[in-house]
Amino acid sequence: MKTKNNLLDKYYKGETSVKEEEQLKTEILSGETISAEKDIFGYYREAGFVPNGLEESVFEGFQAHLQKKKNRRLWAYKLTSVAASILIIMGIFIGNKIARNQQLENKFSLMEQALQQVSESIQPEKEREMLVLWVDDEVEIIIN
Repeated sequence: MKTKNNLLDKYYKGETSVKEEEQLKTEILSGETISAEKDIFGYYREAGFVPNGLEESVFEGFQAHLQKKKNRRLWAYKLTSVAASILIIMGIFIGNKIARNQQLENKFSLMEQALQQVSESIQPEKEREMLVLWVDDEVEIIIN
């Protein structure tokens, strides 16, 4: 009993070795008396055991989580690649449309210039307007 009390004192002071702690736990748990130490050591003994199947369930849950994450990432990659493809196709389509409109505008401008030249060559020249400053019986003053 004296060694048990000495070990308890050392245990509470934090001076016991692992071997002494094991000896103390064995003595207290094998005894018939009810004490706070017996409850505490009993609790720690039960808390130290891992339930059967816990490791497998944690591993399976982790694998399922990784698979979900991988599926989301794969889905995100697919979605971004489709979006990028659509943007590239739209860029090419809009670029071609702009180039085609520019060509049509250039052709229209060229045609307009040609028609203007034809119109000018067909039209007779306009007479220049004259500004009459002074009119008298014998003299007329005209400015072109």
